[in-house]
Amino acid sequence: MGTWGPGLYSDDFALDLKPAISVICRLPYEAAEIVDFLVDLHPSATQPDDGDHTTFWLVVADQLQKKGIESEARAKALGIIHDRSNLAMAEELGMEPPDLRKRAKALDTLAGRLAEPPEPKHRRTLKKPQPLLMEPGEVYAYPVDSRANCYNPYFTKPEDARFVPVGWSSCLVVGAGHALEFLSWYQIAPALEQWPQRPDLATAAAPIDPHQNGVGTVSKSHLKRMQLERIGSIEPPTVAAPEQGRIISVVASDISASNLLSRWLWGDL
Repeated sequence: MGTWGPGLYSDDFALDLKPAISVICRLPYEAAEIVDFLVDLHPSATQPDDGDHTTFWLVVADQLQKKGIESEARAKALGIIHDRSNLAMAEELGMEPPDLRKRAKALDTLAGRLAEPPEPKHRRTLKKPQPLLMEPGEVYAYPVDSRANCYNPYFTKPEDARFVPVGWSSCLVVGAGHALEFLSWYQIAPALEQWPQRPDLATAAAPIDPHQNGVGTVSKSHLKRMQLERIGSIEPPTVAAPEQGRIISVVASDISASNLLSRWLWGDL
């Protein structure tokens, strides 16, 4: 993972971990269960020699403190700050003295925030599993640009996304379910073909290899922005189910299925 500055979140791993914590905190689980889920997702949490080990506990402690959740992470983070192990690892990984001094100040500030248990806050959690918006066997068509990429649903306006549709592509839902009992996931196979006009069901389904698939999340807003149109259903194909670890990693980080509907992910196959 890359580190580009002295701040706690000036690090690829820390930036990836932050949204994962937010997603896990939406589940109606106690603090210890939340930490256990995060530890299961990130083996570095139990491996002190791993370069991400101390960052894991510092970020988890910081995020849970801000959310008003008391956990073992607070004590672990304070221990890491006290023994300077995060600074030692940063130095070992090549951080220069000026940045090490800035990191030390940032950690002192964090220690101040963690000195006392967090003030409990109301936490909005899911009361029931997220609805499945797509079902296995469903075929969808969607607009693509000149690079064969779908609309980036993280942009609310096409002009911001610089999305200019020039044709259509399609995809097949080969699997769907819930991770951690609440969070929906979808296994999707893209067509890797495009047409000037919206294809019919037979045309859209013909080039799809159901075994060439990936896992992602889909929200109602993303579904609408990508303009996925259900054009029909076929018999759900028999394909290998994704590994549970992969599913949990995807939903915990909320990795959008839009990544699966862009040519850059798959290459020119």
